Amino acid sequence: MSTHPLSRRTVLAAGTATASALALTGCSRFGASSSGGSGEGGTQLTVMAWASAEQAAMYEKAFAAYHEANPDVTVKLEWMDVSSYQDKLNTRFAAGNPPDVMFLVGRWLGEYASRGALADLSTFPDDLHLDALDDGILASGRLDGKLHGVPTGTTTAALVYNTKILQQAGVTLPNTDTWSWQDFHDVNVAITKGTDGKSFGTGYNIPWPPTVAQWAGQRGETLFTEEGALGLSAQTLAAYFQMTVDLRNAGGYAPAGSLDDQATTVENSPLGKGFVASQSIPANVFADYNTALDGNLTLVRFPGESPTHGYQITPTLLWSQAAQSKNPEAAAALIDYLTNDAKSFEARSALLGVPVNPDVASQVATTLPADGKTFVDFLLALGDEELPAYYLEPAGAGEIADNLVSIATEVEFGRMTPQQAGEKFVTDAQASLSRAAS
Repeated sequence: MSTHPLSRRTVLAAGTATASALALTGCSRFGASSSGGSGEGGTQLTVMAWASAEQAAMYEKAFAAYHEANPDVTVKLEWMDVSSYQDKLNTRFAAGNPPDVMFLVGRWLGEYASRGALADLSTFPDDLHLDALDDGILASGRLDGKLHGVPTGTTTAALVYNTKILQQAGVTLPNTDTWSWQDFHDVNVAITKGTDGKSFGTGYNIPWPPTVAQWAGQRGETLFTEEGALGLSAQTLAAYFQMTVDLRNAGGYAPAGSLDDQATTVENSPLGKGFVASQSIPANVFADYNTALDGNLTLVRFPGESPTHGYQITPTLLWSQAAQSKNPEAAAALIDYLTNDAKSFEARSALLGVPVNPDVASQVATTLPADGKTFVDFLLALGDEELPAYYLEPAGAGEIADNLVSIATEVEFGRMTPQQAGEKFVTDAQASLSRAAS
C-alpha cells in the first residue's frame, strides 16, 4: 500500500474557509429528496450522506444549483443519521444498487476499495479536475496508486469547554497551547469539585481514534504506519487508558455508564445539558456546538503537545464514487462541482471542513461568521507547526476502531486493567489487519 502524509503546505494552501456540520445529527430516520424534478429523459444521480434535516436542506440547495446549470442531470439525496449510515450503505452495495456518490470516512475507504467497490477517480480527467489540489490532500484518498476518494475538506480533533461552567466552578484554563495531561487532569477535577458534582470536568470520547493517534504521536508512535501496519504499542495504549482511569477515579471524568445515552442533538448531549464541561469534537463542527450552547464554548487543543506534537490535520470526509455507477462520468462531474465550484458552497457554506481547493477556500472565507473564523484560525495555527504525518487508514481499520470502543468499555467498568486492554487491542488489531489483507 502506498500512502503519503498530509503536509503543512496542504493545510496552508486551503486554510481560509470553515465548516459546521459533522456534528451529532438531528434526525434518526432516513430521508430522500430530489433536486430538479423527476429526471425523466436525463441522468439521475444518487448521493448518500448522513445529515440532519437542516443539513440535508443545505445539500439540496447545492444540488438544485447544479441542476440549474446542468438541466439534464437530477441529483437524488438519500440522507440519514450517522449511526445508520454504514449499515444502509453496505445493504445497497450487497444488493448491487450502490449510490453513485457517497460519504466515506478514512477508515472505511480501504475496506471498500479493497473489495473493488469504488471507482478510480483519476480515470475521469475530463470530468473531475484535480490540478488545483495539493498532492498531499489527494494522497489521503489514494490506495495502491488509485484515487478512491477526494476529501470534502480538512479538519482536526479539538476540545470545547463551556466557559459558563468554568466560571461557576471558579476555574481558569491554563495556556492550552502548551498544557500537559497533568494540567488536563487537575482542571477537570477542579471543575467537578467547584460545581459540587453538578457538572463533571469532561466526557471526552476516550476511544476516538484521532485522540488515541494524538497520544501515540506525542510518544513517537502512530496509530497506523505508512505501510498500513499497526504503529501503536500495547504499552502506549495502556498508559493512555491508565490516564483515563486515574481521571475518572479522581472525579474529573463522568462516572462509568453515565454517558451511554446517545443524544441525536447537541442540545440533548451531556455537554448541552451541562452534565460535563468539556467534550471532544472535530474542530470543524465548532459553530454547531457553540450555537447550541449560546456562544459559551471555547475551542482548545488537546493537552500534551509540548515538547512533541501528536496532532494531525486530516480529511474531514471523502467523496467517493461507486465502481458500479451507471453514470460514472456524470458522477465524477458532480464530485468536481462539490470540490471546485464555489457555487456549491453558497448554500452549505463549508459544511465539511476547510475546502481543499485554495481558490474556493478564499471565496468562502469572505462569508465566514465569527465561529467559522475561530475554526480556521485554530487549524492554521496548527498548520504552522511540525505535525506528524497522516496516512490513509488500511483495510481493517473500521473493525479496529469498533474493537477499541469495546475494549475501552471494559476498562471503564473495571473488567479489564489498562495493561490487559493494551495487550488485547494490539493482538486483536494485528489479527484484523491480517484478515483484511488476506
